[in-house]
Amino acid sequence: MDAGKKEEIMLALSQVIDPDFRVDVVNLGFINEIDLNDQGLCLVNMTLTVIGCPIMGTLEEMVADALKIIDGVEEVKIEYRWEPAWSVERMSPYAKVMLGLS
Repeated sequence: MDAGKKEEIMLALSQVIDPDFRVDVVNLGFINEIDLNDQGLCLVNMTLTVIGCPIMGTLEEMVADALKIIDGVEEVKIEYRWEPAWSVERMSPYAKVMLGLS
């Protein structure tokens, strides 16, 4: 995947607002890796705040909807990584300010 397409995907993901935190998944530090193969499969590796997060399904739908409008993305697959666990240190300075942590 070229840098321009990666930037386009990350921009789309930055529009996905976590309903609990009201901050996007990129600034919250949920996105670990993204990849788009030649067949149009976009793989998103994420870490959420807790295993079994009650809004996991909602976030998956929101991520898929945001990415499916990108040219070349035919399918979205989301995988989760739980090690290392998510922590506040993963958040951007913007997210910390928005949540009153900075």
